[in-house]
Amino acid sequence: MSNKHGHCPFCSANLDGDLVINYPLTEGKTMEEALEYAKDYSGWSEHKEKNRWGRATALYSIVKDRVIGYRCPECNKTWDR
Repeated sequence: MSNKHGHCPFCSANLDGDLVINYPLTEGKTMEEALEYAKDYSGWSEHKEKNRWGRATALYSIVKDRVIGYRCPECNKTWDR
């Protein structure tokens, strides 16, 4: 399995989350509805059904109006964008 979201620079945790298509399926949607849902997310054109959520939390600055860094869900350390 390839890694689409990289690894934490501190603890090397895999930052790939669950498959995007799994969410609507767990909510009782049909495969056709799940595909319709999943195609609206970034990476769909490249990865299709293998597209994954990212696990890192984006840190947003209201002042700069952009993402300024990320936080690892495993070690809770942050790094710059």
